Amino acid sequence: MKLGLASVLVNLLTFEMSKLTNDRIPERYPVLDVILRALEALCVIDVCSQEICSNKEIFQLVCDLIKFPDKVEVSTSCVTAGLLIANILSDVPDLASSISQGYPDLPFLQGLFDIFPFTSDDSEARCALWNVIARFLVRVREDEMSASNLRQYVFILLSKSDVIEDDLFDHQFDEKKENESLATSGRKSDARTLALRRITSILNKWNALKDSCEKDMMEDYATNEKICRLLDICHGHTM
Repeated sequence: MKLGLASVLVNLLTFEMSKLTNDRIPERYPVLDVILRALEALCVIDVCSQEICSNKEIFQLVCDLIKFPDKVEVSTSCVTAGLLIANILSDVPDLASSISQGYPDLPFLQGLFDIFPFTSDDSEARCALWNVIARFLVRVREDEMSASNLRQYVFILLSKSDVIEDDLFDHQFDEKKENESLATSGRKSDARTLALRRITSILNKWNALKDSCEKDMMEDYATNEKICRLLDICHGHTM
């Protein structure tokens, strides 16, 4: 049944995103959140799911929101956007390829990590973020990219190492309960484990390139101490 909801909501979302990026009107932030929550609810309803999840414009708009720098102002909307992206990619995995347009799309990766502090009490949102991060990182070809591009990924990962460590530490005691409650959603810690293994692979590749990299490059972007620390964190949660 074609309800035309996607067209209506994409127009509303386009308008609100324009207001967000150009005018910054706080009174409109709740409107943006209502639209995103409506999209999230509709994308899990069979009659609307295909229309919502296959709409590339909706997907691009919510990805743009993930990249929005001032997330404190629209933190709830950003969390909902993360959930929506995870739901869409679960139904239409091929859309993940569009995340890599403009490769490397580091603002998107950074934006995902920036949302974690707003999800401390929402296990589903945290798992959704790890799910999207895993889908992003599996498309990173560290063995094929230049040292300069690889360095950018390493820089982002190291800059977010505290966020990664805090999330893993804060919720390590309820991982079992979390896995059980989310088993049917397809967003178990398997996605988090995959993401951590991909981070490990990227860091190990960077370590392997040390000898061929300029000394100042390493000092500016990735100290041995930080790399070893993040590798230890990832290893400790992928055993």
